[in-house]
Amino acid sequence: MSLASLVLRIDPEKRQSAEAALSALPGVECHAMSAEGKLVVTVEDAPGAAMSDTLIAIHRIPEVLAATLAFESGDAYDDAESSDSRPCEEPTP
Repeated sequence: MSLASLVLRIDPEKRQSAEAALSALPGVECHAMSAEGKLVVTVEDAPGAAMSDTLIAIHRIPEVLAATLAFESGDAYDDAESSDSRPCEEPTP
């Protein structure tokens, strides 16, 4: 399973239409929004929808002025961490 958290910048006056468009996307949940228009959303894998496609779709929503990835986790990261758990080595001069 993959999970991402984003901070979106939207016009506060368009919050309702932005949240409606975002919630229509698979795996997207809208959370808190500041008075300045920073909306926190989470995105997770959904059946038949790759997270990468959903992230692209978020960028295409007209009400979304900017999107910043705040957190990402997924199976690929879990596999990489468990297979290579040795500490970083100092380069030899």
